[in-house]
Amino acid sequence: MTGASASDSPTAVVEGASRRPLRLAVIVNMVAPYTRPLFEQLARAPECELLVVSETTMERDRRWQAERDLSFAHVLLDSWSVDLARLAAGSGFRTRFDTYLYVPKRPLKALESFRPDVVVAGGGGIWSSPANIAALLARRRRGWAIVPWWGSFTRPRPTWPRKVANPWVEHFMRTSDACLAYGSRHVSDLVAMGVDPDRVALAPITALVPERPPLRVRGRSGADTRFLFVGRLIERKGLDVLLEAFARFSGGELWIAGDGPLREKVAGVAAGDSRIRMLGHSGANELAAIYADVDGLIVPSLYEPWGLVVHEGLGNGLPVIASDQVGAADDLVESGVNGYIVPTGSAELLAAAMGDLASWTTAQREHAAERSLELLARCSIERGAAGFVHGARIAAEHRAASRRSRRPPA
Repeated sequence: MTGASASDSPTAVVEGASRRPLRLAVIVNMVAPYTRPLFEQLARAPECELLVVSETTMERDRRWQAERDLSFAHVLLDSWSVDLARLAAGSGFRTRFDTYLYVPKRPLKALESFRPDVVVAGGGGIWSSPANIAALLARRRRGWAIVPWWGSFTRPRPTWPRKVANPWVEHFMRTSDACLAYGSRHVSDLVAMGVDPDRVALAPITALVPERPPLRVRGRSGADTRFLFVGRLIERKGLDVLLEAFARFSGGELWIAGDGPLREKVAGVAAGDSRIRMLGHSGANELAAIYADVDGLIVPSLYEPWGLVVHEGLGNGLPVIASDQVGAADDLVESGVNGYIVPTGSAELLAAAMGDLASWTTAQREHAAERSLELLARCSIERGAAGFVHGARIAAEHRAASRRSRRPPA
């Protein structure tokens, strides 16, 4: 990698923005299937030069294939992986199986070689990621701007470590040069932390979905309605609430696509209810056929920072029932139009929404699919990349202004 000259400082970039693109580094915990298209789009954008720095190849509880043969500049950090699940005990939602910290041995080496104008801090946990923290601490010395990529939001009952850390979280966000947000709930959360709304840019993430919903295999309604759950079989996904709600529903079927530590527990319930079908882990090709053969998707998570499965369900023409702790629901689900949003943890109200959905007419379902396409267009890859560039520009300008304010008077 070639280094930048003195004239290529962030100040020079802002004052002479037409000279060259912004040099943009993005720290992530891993290159995931949903981030790869975004980074590919950014790498093609003339406004920036991109480097992606990842903390690990793949989280150990994921069933995705690791992303390889990347078309953009990428560095994999040499990191230790630390399981912090014990610290999440007593949180009010359960997260025993998916709480990690990645500790890189040399967190800044790749950034120092690349010499970015802007560093997007999107590593695992964001505020708790050692790589992100190291980049923030080096900001003044290195002259780069820092931009957290915020895809979380305040939980009703946070873990005790999060309660202790909240002052640091808010400081991290407020003192950054700009912030990127997944969706509208995340924007509101940042503003509630004290972040200047003018320094928040919306940069949605998305899942790859068909341009048009596929034809349904056949329509079902009433007691024949077939519901679908897709996700890891872990406590945070609200599986116990889903199973209790479905037990209240008369007739119908519940298909469960996924794998994880709760597999045996869910299988035990399924063994006593012939309406429940366990599909195991399903790849992209298998899921396409599954989506075409069901009538509604249920996302009952106790806490879901975003929820790409919502994109998948809507993009495949399905109405979606989501809990109010699913971040994507705020932007993509309109209750009674293309699905329902129900209070988290309420099996009674989830069952009621399932009953309402089962009564939909063909015309309602067709209208829901059209509305879903309109809402999904707001979270396209192109919009995500544009939000990244916009947020990077805001950050570079803010950092340049900060540098100017520290200059001694002539």
